[in-house]
Amino acid sequence: MMKINVVSVGRGTKSHVLASCSVQLTSEDDTDVVSILDARVLRNRSGELWVGYHTQSLSDLDGSQRYVPTIEFSKNLTRRISDAVLDAYNSQRGTRQGVGAHGR
Repeated sequence: MMKINVVSVGRGTKSHVLASCSVQLTSEDDTDVVSILDARVLRNRSGELWVGYHTQSLSDLDGSQRYVPTIEFSKNLTRRISDAVLDAYNSQRGTRQGVGAHGR
């Protein structure tokens, strides 16, 4: 199973981004590493936190724009990365605010 390590939690890169995180995915034998340099912590309209990744803007033939992800993961890996990023974000936020690791 791939190891997930949240290397850093920093300020968001845009006003609607709560945090920007760097994440390393390491193979079981520690020989291969993939780095995600901008895993973004966002909040939906219901107030729930979620993790988004870089997208690219594409123009369709009719001139409309759509955004497509530049990286995709399996459903299980997406969940594991999101859990790790949100845990790190909540821990960092708790440290700043003086509340527990999962304080909201």
